Amino acid sequence: MKKPKIDDKLRLLGDFGETDAICVEVLKNPATEEGVLLKVMTRGSFEQGQQVWIVDRDGSKVGATVENVLEQTMDSEVTLSTVLPA
Repeated sequence: MKKPKIDDKLRLLGDFGETDAICVEVLKNPATEEGVLLKVMTRGSFEQGQQVWIVDRDGSKVGATVENVLEQTMDSEVTLSTVLPA
């Protein structure tokens, strides 16, 4: 999986099932050398500390941790922490 760009569509898989997300910001994670923070707009029930999967187009999965959830009406801005393979 390559690093997403702003406005890329992502598919997230969690306890709630699958949901679509749109990437709104990509940041370097200061806590880990190879990590990234992805801010996405999505619908669904997310909680800080929750583990989710980011599903690539080819079906491969990369684990991510929900770092922050900011709810705005029906959609939520969710910050995911992950390490993407090179």
